[in-house]
Amino acid sequence: MASKKRHIHKKRLKKILVWAVLALAAVFGLFFYKNFNELIFPILPRNQLSPKQLMQDQKNNLSENDLPAIIEHGSRYRYKVALTFDADMTPAMQKMLKLNLIKSWYNSEIKKTLDRENVKATVFLTGLWVQTYPNEAKELSSDPLIEIGNHSYSHPAFTKNCFRLPFIDDSQDRNEILSAQVEIKNITGQTPKYFRFPGGCFDNNDLKVIKDLGLIVVHWDIASSDGFNKDPDTIIKKVESRVQNGSIITFHLQGGSFAPKTNEALVKIIPYLKKRGYQLVTISELLNEGSP
Repeated sequence: MASKKRHIHKKRLKKILVWAVLALAAVFGLFFYKNFNELIFPILPRNQLSPKQLMQDQKNNLSENDLPAIIEHGSRYRYKVALTFDADMTPAMQKMLKLNLIKSWYNSEIKKTLDRENVKATVFLTGLWVQTYPNEAKELSSDPLIEIGNHSYSHPAFTKNCFRLPFIDDSQDRNEILSAQVEIKNITGQTPKYFRFPGGCFDNNDLKVIKDLGLIVVHWDIASSDGFNKDPDTIIKKVESRVQNGSIITFHLQGGSFAPKTNEALVKIIPYLKKRGYQLVTISELLNEGSP
């Protein structure tokens, strides 16, 4: 009798143990799913400089005068502003899409907002994004209100300590940039003349490659901080409090967990800019203006 009771007791303990393991696995799985994007996407480490500080720090370290300029804004004498959007895509992001861990890396609502407001914008495409969304890339490039730029092929870090993006050596720069040029040209029929470094990270060697390839580096003077931002009001406040003549404002085109509130902010930012008298233009139009 005692032996039978011990047997029953062991069976109960075994079941409890199995259920405990399953419960822990479920909790871990849920946590991992919710936080997976934070493990593989560009996020802000505690010791990471802000985009503005990072860019200034890198510019201060440039040692050669014959390197190309980094365009951060247009003329401060004209009421023109450029809205720009980065279509990031890393191999990890592409893998998440294939595993159905994310629904989409394209916030089509942004394009609808631009169309509805009839405003121009410049979109910096990564090669992987174009490869993943060829039809959407064609739609963007065929729109006369949209200008296309190069944002690298797989969105790596061109320097170390760049938002935890995977770092590439200087020897890979040319291939990373040209691969994007080829992919964009093959899909859209357009060859970008503007380039934006992922995360705004670059050094002398990177700029030398850009010069050799005949591209123009375009960054920004206002980072909207829409990445991983679930509060549209902070995005709106950031833009509206800092915009001025010639500003280049950067947003993200991904949507989803990467940039969940970009469009929600945009639907209020665009009317505000129009009310202030700003003309929303492409980068080419912003930079081709003559002296006042």
